[in-house]
Amino acid sequence: MKLLENIYLVGSGEIGISNKYDCHVYLIDGGDDAVLIDSGVGIDSNQIINNIKEHIPYEKLSRILLTHVHADHCGGAVDFQKNGIKVLVPDEEAQLLTNARGDIIEAFKLAQNAGAYPNDYNFKFFEPDNVILENEKIIVGKYEITPIHLRGHSPGLFCYYLKSESENILFTGDQVFINGAIGLLNCPGSDLNEYRQDIGKLKDLSVDALLPGHRLFVVKNGQQHINQAISNLSQVFVPAIF
Repeated sequence: MKLLENIYLVGSGEIGISNKYDCHVYLIDGGDDAVLIDSGVGIDSNQIINNIKEHIPYEKLSRILLTHVHADHCGGAVDFQKNGIKVLVPDEEAQLLTNARGDIIEAFKLAQNAGAYPNDYNFKFFEPDNVILENEKIIVGKYEITPIHLRGHSPGLFCYYLKSESENILFTGDQVFINGAIGLLNCPGSDLNEYRQDIGKLKDLSVDALLPGHRLFVVKNGQQHINQAISNLSQVFVPAIF
């Protein structure tokens, strides 16, 4: 599904274009290179691969940029690695995979209890091919992508900011959603105080397209939704949760 010039939605359980447990999976076509934002849950990665092939030659895809290591966003990583696609992980999220497996499993089980994953599904640990550092410039053909570290949903989550000739695009994972909703969870690694401390990093980006990991997305006036989240987190009441 084409969203913007060279930006496609190739996975989404909610919209029904891939497995029901997949997050939104985005494809960025930079011309001579392409990347995915997140990998889906990994139950039927072939459907995502088939969707990619509708827009670009699959061999053009070089990397997956994970926003964070919750299963609906990273479970498909191992499937793509088998095809030679490198999986890049935010540095602090990569540390969780090595040093905090107990926290990952506890968060996963709580989500599974809520119906986010089927009962017979297990978390798929994997070895990242590389880590990403905050403000590192990631070149994807003609595009430059900037990772922005925001705590609150998961300790090392990165949003990815892309400035094209026509619009500013922010892939927010599970950090910020339309109408200023946030992804605060009842699990290890999710913290309202950290949300409040970090949300200001998104203040002056002039975002047009806000492309989150779930629910609706917008291709115009995305900054208004971000500013609503910033405002919500400046008040005493807990903001709306997606």
